Amino acid sequence: MRIPWENFERETLDHLRALIRLDTTNPPGNEKIAANYMARVLAQHGIDPILIEPMPRRTSLIARVAGANRSQGPLMLSSHTDVVPVESSRWSRDPFGGDLADGCVWGRGAIDMKAKCAMDLMLMSALKRSGALAQRDLILAAVADEEAGSELGARYLVEHHPDLVNAGFVLNETGGFTMFIGEHRFYPIQVAEKGFVTVRMTVAGSPGHGSMPRSDTAIAWMAELLTRLTHTPMRQRLTPLVRTTLNELGIPPDKAPPLFRPMMANTVCPTIVHAGYKDNVIPGEATAVLDGRTLPGEDEKSFLRELRDIVGPEPTLEVIKSAPPAEASFDTPLFRLLRSRTEAADPGARAIPWMLPGATDSKFYTQLGAICYGFSPVRLEPKMPFGSLYHGNDERMPVDGLFWGLRLYADVVLTFLGLQFKDVFE
Repeated sequence: MRIPWENFERETLDHLRALIRLDTTNPPGNEKIAANYMARVLAQHGIDPILIEPMPRRTSLIARVAGANRSQGPLMLSSHTDVVPVESSRWSRDPFGGDLADGCVWGRGAIDMKAKCAMDLMLMSALKRSGALAQRDLILAAVADEEAGSELGARYLVEHHPDLVNAGFVLNETGGFTMFIGEHRFYPIQVAEKGFVTVRMTVAGSPGHGSMPRSDTAIAWMAELLTRLTHTPMRQRLTPLVRTTLNELGIPPDKAPPLFRPMMANTVCPTIVHAGYKDNVIPGEATAVLDGRTLPGEDEKSFLRELRDIVGPEPTLEVIKSAPPAEASFDTPLFRLLRSRTEAADPGARAIPWMLPGATDSKFYTQLGAICYGFSPVRLEPKMPFGSLYHGNDERMPVDGLFWGLRLYADVVLTFLGLQFKDVFE
């Protein structure tokens, strides 16, 4: 049974709005409500998902539709259902309202990344409803805890349930959006992402009375170190991928705008600072949490050596959590398909390989041998502040751009499964 495309678009938008209304802010999480919602939708169409819950309410969903040739590596559509916290007073609309206004659907997760949750959910359901037989398995993974390091989500699944998420190829978040450089349109397809090394830096000094100021306190020392970190860039290193990206964009490395600088070096950024416990006591200790990001080819040890060169030998450096960078070849049939179909969908634009300065769950799936790409396509107008809406206020997704991306996404997924668009949709 083929599905009318207009109905498919409408249902996808309805599911996105419903998912936005489910508050899965992490912390504390509660991804269970989203997992249960998606499970009910899949069950209505004869798909029996598996729910994995390493802790109460921290639930991930895995579903599979079998293909004809089990020897071919499955394609997994990956998303995460948790979202970052909001400052509701700074939003123009209810961040969990799923409102439709000004041509957009508004709410936390509209971009990051419940739109792809809805796209994946609908594609798997449509494949099952149509009765079309794919040439390889299709897996859906909608996981918990991505926004806090994935310990209870993708990382947990890879380490404890690898059979559920072992795929040949993965399509994950952060890629396929319109990027404007000058008068040209580009669509970055993520093939690599930086690793992360989260570090607690601690300094100690002599405590004392606040009425007796002095210059050698722990707070003063920490302030000096943070200033040094902020003004001392880590050494520049261009990976072959970044050279390729800049070359395809026609940008010389020494002319690269600020957007590209995090792709050309390890980085470190102070994000949390703690010191003191009483207004008239000079504290004896100060701590800062540092968000470190590592290029492909670097690791935790090399990052810490570079960090130590900046801060010196005295501060204590403790690794809180870390995960390695990831990089996939862009010389594969799937990447070539992503590139060709994206360029066909927006004539005159170019699709390019891309490194994400941040992190996604792809870095864990690669540990099982998967080739992972970030591809959640959306067509944007030049004035749409898409990048700043990730984790920002007034997060919203343009509906027309979502529908454009949904058509492209369905075309790519079905083609890679050995099907035609008309096998599933009318």
